[in-house]
Amino acid sequence: MGTDRALSERPTVFLSHRYRSGDINLFFWRIISAVQEVAFRVDEGVLFTSVTRLERLIRDADGFVGVYPLPGDPQESWDLAALRQEARYFLLELGIAIRAQRPAIVFCDHRYRRLMQSPPSVMVIEYDPQEISDAPDSALVARVSRAYRAFVERLSLAMDIRRKTRAHQAGRVGLLLSREYQPEVREALEQVLNDTAWDPAPLPWPPRLDPELMARLRRLDWAILALDDPAAQMAAGFILGHGVPLLPLLREQNGPQAEIAEQVLFGGSEVGHRKAMLRWESEADLVSAFRTHLKVIGQQPGYIRDVGQATEYFASASRRKEQVFLSYAREDSEVAAKFSTLLRGSFQKVFDYRVKGTIRAGTNWMAELSDGLSTSAVGVLLFSSSYWQSKWCQMEADRLYRAHVEDRVRLLPVCLERTALLEPFSGLQYRALYQSSPEEIVAEFVRELQLTEPTSG
Repeated sequence: MGTDRALSERPTVFLSHRYRSGDINLFFWRIISAVQEVAFRVDEGVLFTSVTRLERLIRDADGFVGVYPLPGDPQESWDLAALRQEARYFLLELGIAIRAQRPAIVFCDHRYRRLMQSPPSVMVIEYDPQEISDAPDSALVARVSRAYRAFVERLSLAMDIRRKTRAHQAGRVGLLLSREYQPEVREALEQVLNDTAWDPAPLPWPPRLDPELMARLRRLDWAILALDDPAAQMAAGFILGHGVPLLPLLREQNGPQAEIAEQVLFGGSEVGHRKAMLRWESEADLVSAFRTHLKVIGQQPGYIRDVGQATEYFASASRRKEQVFLSYAREDSEVAAKFSTLLRGSFQKVFDYRVKGTIRAGTNWMAELSDGLSTSAVGVLLFSSSYWQSKWCQMEADRLYRAHVEDRVRLLPVCLERTALLEPFSGLQYRALYQSSPEEIVAEFVRELQLTEPTSG
């Protein structure tokens, strides 16, 4: 080992990074792994950014490493608004690490200096991107190595303490629901938790910030809290401050009451905070959205353990992480294959039922299809006369459109021929294959996503 105090076990560290900076990520990974063998946890969520899931991933890691580069010309000057936009996911994840009291080290482009205001528990190492070089006498390599050795010392002490004090029970979910939540709603939420192998643990209402509640909170894996009541709004900050991952619920009709709480709890993050809260109107809406959140929260992270995995992951991560569902009629398979190939060049995962391995051998194909629909964040629909005549295509289109209305799926409708769009799709902006090529359609769509979607994870 390259450190005076090598850890007795390989630490598991959450990696916060810019997906599309694969070469820079690999540069820092090589330096870090030369100092101390490490297993990196990486967020490979594909449906939407679940703050609850991020909180669990970071809480369960031994430490936190951030690699925060800027894209483009290393000599370019950035204004503060542009820096905030680029750093929005970095700051979300770093804030979670600070609340969870995880040892943290961040290697950031020196142009982020104004934004990386952190407590002393976070080691911030600034670098000039022009310094990045694999040369043996690289000053940056030496500086990063020294800093990471110091971080390993902190990590070793923190791991010793965690080993003695770890208290939460995996899968145990606390429920703090105000009296406004009727018994049938409570029972429905508990049933969904049981159905998906979580262990519901109802907590008394109203919450009292006493030692008994603190002891119960520390035994939870994560908690559900209805923000509709002023008592809940006070408890939310207390729960988050204790590092307990939280899924807030908010009934839309009570939105104005919780506006201040929402700003206090999530206003410091320019991303994630709309999706951090599960908003609902009817019990059916709540149960459906709750199942979707549980699917994302329970999704397991990816791991990087060696140089081969690191090289493969960072190359793959340069493609967008949203899962794409490609919906088309069997009669249009030839043109669909072109779209499938192009989409796989820009996205890590594409659900195309005709591609070998998409539906696993021996499984229920309808269940696999439904799972593909529920876990996709992008829907590409290839409309044609054959499409409208297929009951399966219409089922897929209806599911994707409903998720689009709920702001869970981004749609790319493509007309393969001149055909009238059925309701409710007639109001959607679509691309036409008779006006643009598949290459042009996919490239334009990816450019649109890059303007609005995350760059880190």
